[in-house]
Amino acid sequence: MTVPVAGRGPQVAGAAGLFVALSTVAVLLRCYCRVIIVKQFGLDDWLTFFSWIFFIVYCTFSIAGTHHGTGQHAVDLPPNELPIGLKWWWACEPVYVLAGLALKASIGVQLLRIAVSKTHKLIIWITVGILETVGVAYFFVFVMQCMPSQYFWTRFTGGTGSCLDPQIVVDATYAYSAITCATDWILGLLPISLVWDLQMNSRTKLMVAGILSIGAVASTATIVRIPYVKDLGNQADFLWATSDVAIWSTAETGIGLVASSLATLRPLLRLFLTRSQLGESTSGGLGTQQWGATTNANGYIRSRTPKNGAEEFGLRNDIGKGRGVTTVVEAGEGTKRSMSGSRESVGPLTSANNWNTSETKLTDMSSDDGHGGHGGSSGWPTGTKTTTVTHVVES
Repeated sequence: MTVPVAGRGPQVAGAAGLFVALSTVAVLLRCYCRVIIVKQFGLDDWLTFFSWIFFIVYCTFSIAGTHHGTGQHAVDLPPNELPIGLKWWWACEPVYVLAGLALKASIGVQLLRIAVSKTHKLIIWITVGILETVGVAYFFVFVMQCMPSQYFWTRFTGGTGSCLDPQIVVDATYAYSAITCATDWILGLLPISLVWDLQMNSRTKLMVAGILSIGAVASTATIVRIPYVKDLGNQADFLWATSDVAIWSTAETGIGLVASSLATLRPLLRLFLTRSQLGESTSGGLGTQQWGATTNANGYIRSRTPKNGAEEFGLRNDIGKGRGVTTVVEAGEGTKRSMSGSRESVGPLTSANNWNTSETKLTDMSSDDGHGGHGGSSGWPTGTKTTTVTHVVES
């Protein structure tokens, strides 16, 4: 039997549904990025994945509780529904703690991968270690606040047992919230120091530090929740009084999962932007095309790579006026030759500095070949040849 979702139940269920959707998208994108693009699924990714699993379970329990009185006054509930609602609420809390512990451990491992200084590593280990220790202690305080545990919800229906003073649970929650918030800020500000000595420009440093620090956003939900923690001691109307605690606990873990996952999506964003730029370049007629492709636009064509490993470049003879093609060929012993041409200078290829009007093919022989190939027959030194084709647009 269930009761209609009423009172503040829709808000509790809505928050759970929203962050389930957001965290699922974020975590799946993270997994795709790490497995498909980066091809390296590390310990921090596994911890995030397990945190997400715990969070899904937590939200499932939370939504189930709204169908048994969560968010409603005790006087508005049938007597047989109140224990069921309390049982679902009790089930939420341990899973919420496990999700948070796995998430913070994930952020710590992620920062350890880029930390070089022993001081930075020590700060991360101490910060995460303190949080994990306090989190485990809080987990057992909540689970064992009543003995037996089911007395938490059967005490209103004639069950027997004993419970801790509710104020102890309130104080433990305050302590856990404060340490969680401090951890978020320490791990959020630490990346600024981590990237300061990296070999990159200031703009990139700020961007990387900002991406890594985004996890500190989760602390906002923890701060907002603190004023409502006292309501955990309201035993007379528990399911109604703790609605705000339930909502902001959901937001805390949900925001943390989304933020920490976004910090890993830079390779995916870079790949997307690269493909977009290539698509625009190709559609504009000045981009790289396949060998033998036909187009009315002026430019150059980059060739295919044949089975023998040689990379061939076909240079078009319809380069527009004002545009040029420069080919630089580096071969053995540091020898470098270049050939430049434009539409106005096209002529018979009688030497290394002239072009003919037909399609000219340059072959880049692999260094593994050890022979001059075409280069040897045409007077080029043998060895590795690197061909760079550029086009210049004059204003």
